[in-house]
Amino acid sequence: MDPLDVRKTNFGRIRFLQCVSGVLFFILFVGIVYRQYGQFYLYNKLDNRQCLRRILQPGMRGKIYDRNGRILATHRDSYCLYVDLNAFRKPFELFCKKNRAPSLQREQLWALVNDALLPYARQIGDIPFKISPKKLLQHYHQNILLPLKIASDLPQAVYARLLTILPTESPFQVGVEYIRHYPYGSSACHVLGYVTRTSELDAEHLPGNGLRTFFLPREKGQTGIEEQYDEYLSGCNGGEIWRVTPSGQKQQKLLSVPSVNGSSLTLSLDIDLQRVCEHALEEYKKGSVSVIDLASGGVLAMVSTPGFDLNELTPFVSPEVFEDINAREAWFNRAVQGLYPPGSTFKVLSMSAFLRNGIVDAHTTYDCTGTYRIAHRNIRCHKRGGHGLLNTMQAIQFSCNPFFIHYGMRLGVEKLYDEACRYRLDRPTGIDLPHETHRLCIPSPQWKRKKLHDGWAQGDTANMVIGQGYTLVTPFKMACFAAALAKNQTFFTPHFAEIETDGIAPSAPLPQTALSTMHRGILRNGMRKVGERYISFVPTALKTGTAQVKVAHTDRYTHIGWMIGYAPMDNPKIAFCIQIEQEGTDDDFWGGQVCAPVARAFLERYFEKKRGK
Repeated sequence: MDPLDVRKTNFGRIRFLQCVSGVLFFILFVGIVYRQYGQFYLYNKLDNRQCLRRILQPGMRGKIYDRNGRILATHRDSYCLYVDLNAFRKPFELFCKKNRAPSLQREQLWALVNDALLPYARQIGDIPFKISPKKLLQHYHQNILLPLKIASDLPQAVYARLLTILPTESPFQVGVEYIRHYPYGSSACHVLGYVTRTSELDAEHLPGNGLRTFFLPREKGQTGIEEQYDEYLSGCNGGEIWRVTPSGQKQQKLLSVPSVNGSSLTLSLDIDLQRVCEHALEEYKKGSVSVIDLASGGVLAMVSTPGFDLNELTPFVSPEVFEDINAREAWFNRAVQGLYPPGSTFKVLSMSAFLRNGIVDAHTTYDCTGTYRIAHRNIRCHKRGGHGLLNTMQAIQFSCNPFFIHYGMRLGVEKLYDEACRYRLDRPTGIDLPHETHRLCIPSPQWKRKKLHDGWAQGDTANMVIGQGYTLVTPFKMACFAAALAKNQTFFTPHFAEIETDGIAPSAPLPQTALSTMHRGILRNGMRKVGERYISFVPTALKTGTAQVKVAHTDRYTHIGWMIGYAPMDNPKIAFCIQIEQEGTDDDFWGGQVCAPVARAFLERYFEKKRGK
């Protein structure tokens, strides 16, 4: 072969190899560029997830005050002992390599911590090491970056001694934990509510959403004001981002965002008046009292019995405490969740309907013989011999059933239903408490056909006009009804707290004038006569009532005692409702008898404080 041809052949091969190498180097170059730049964010994210940890820290919860500045909810110091399990990583990991059984690992980790704590216990005495091996191991695997609390509520002397003898490099450290505290214990328990610990922290405003996150628990409202205003009281969560070693130990703090403490809240509640109401009601096992300030719309007192000690529910509710409260039906706030027939207190609304529709006037009379017959049924008056001839005002004063049934039949159920809806007895009050029931019932023929698949009878109208039958309201709704009567309005909107917001609140409908001056005077005079019977030291407008409720699965009936009213009569300052459930089925139980002592107690206290000012 010609040497020239050989050189040409080799040159072609070299050119081919150069082209292949160039293509390969180009592919390599593109791959490197893609890896370094195109996939930079992906690998950076993976690196961050591997090497960075985020720790969220809640702000301290705000305090709650009553209207006079007394603290209703705050925090107390709890002296605690913490352990950093990172300090035991080397001996524990060495043990785990030889022993894979979880039970052995739990016992070994517990023994390591206990042995390390023993020298300090010998110096100061017994240290309550209240942590299970299972929880210790669980914390080691899931939250090793956070210190683990192994003892709480240490005596102050023990805390001070530990603070002195623990070296800075010790895995054990002491600290102060803030626990929600209620200075008045069980007072206003249903209003205030309580808090529990949760790891649910809002972190949308903090960086590092894709990082592995550890949570320091925060306090979360669980009923009452604590739940209603949880976001307002909680403040804003903060956090830290740490770079950690491959073994998970803290290496460098990269970012710190401080938490913001929650705002404090002032309620309309008067704790003095609240406690007076609670004391007056304590002899009755089940009942409620609601007192409303007419000038501001604030609730001065709301009592529901039985109650519970709020300090037993925080930082957690033990099974024993939960079962005790559950067995006594004490979780139930009777004021806003209890549904009861209103009894004769409903006759105030019936009289309003009579007057507005021209059924009766100041001169209307009726001869009560003690019974009123409808179809084949005799409905008795509470005075067996009858009241005889009585006028409109006396019908209210003596709460005469035949009078109201007689004129209620003339009025008709539709107009009576419309009057109840006009006073908004068919809907909740809108009070700023969670879990207010919406199941109030003002019956009508349409309602009965839909719910019970039955027609409306004359007896249903008779029952409704005297506050029995299917009618169901809450005690707090009747307190708001009394407040509306005091102000001559068709409804009243109450509150516990008023919080200013940057947004524009939706316009609420304004209440109408309930009654003309003449009609209002008739109603007030009848209620004044009732008030004179029970309250002597201040002119009070009252209406009492006793409702019958059938005991489930029996043929017996129990009673609900009622009293609604406002005082002073000519210039009302407060309105109220008292509701007490009868224990057993003793016949010697009626609303005025059981509710009057309670009313006298808090009215005396209220006007004493007013005079003191």
